[in-house]
Amino acid sequence: MAEAAPPVMEGSPAEQEAPLAPPRERRPATPAAVQGAIEEVTQIIETLRATLDDMEGVLETLELAERQKNADEQEIETLRRSLRQLHRPREGGQHPPRH
Repeated sequence: MAEAAPPVMEGSPAEQEAPLAPPRERRPATPAAVQGAIEEVTQIIETLRATLDDMEGVLETLELAERQKNADEQEIETLRRSLRQLHRPREGGQHPPRH
């Protein structure tokens, strides 16, 4: 006769070995504890707002740099076109007079 396999326990070994803690008695939070939590959350919100302002400043700087880069590339292309026009022979095969 075949023996029954031992039951399979789920969870990590630490969970299997840790005894269950007795339920804690629930007490209402003190007004000071609630006020402290409110102040902590308010501080986090202020920090996040300041960080958002900083990130918007960085974004504006990046956008300005992108526009400047595009403007610089356009200026370079304009100069290249001007140079190409100077190097093209004049129509009719005549060269401009040299002084």
